[in-house]
Amino acid sequence: MKTIRSDRFKDELKAIVTFIAKDKRSAAKKFNRDLQTIIESLIDNPRKGRMTKNESRELVYKGYTIPYIIEEDDIVILGIFNQNEWKQ
Repeated sequence: MKTIRSDRFKDELKAIVTFIAKDKRSAAKKFNRDLQTIIESLIDNPRKGRMTKNESRELVYKGYTIPYIIEEDDIVILGIFNQNEWKQ
């Protein structure tokens, strides 16, 4: 099993890390590093996140929600958002 990060996730994460870095660059690096570690932990436990209405799953990290789906041998990370409603 492997994790695949969608282009949308990459773009949204970049915007979040850039925003955090405006205040403190080291905090942005730590946020990104820790988030990547949590995402990779899904390989060992893909059903770790809570189930949603539309059969996807969500991880929550520091107030950010990371929706993902499990497809055969892949975990697809769909995006990342904070407080606003994420549109699939």
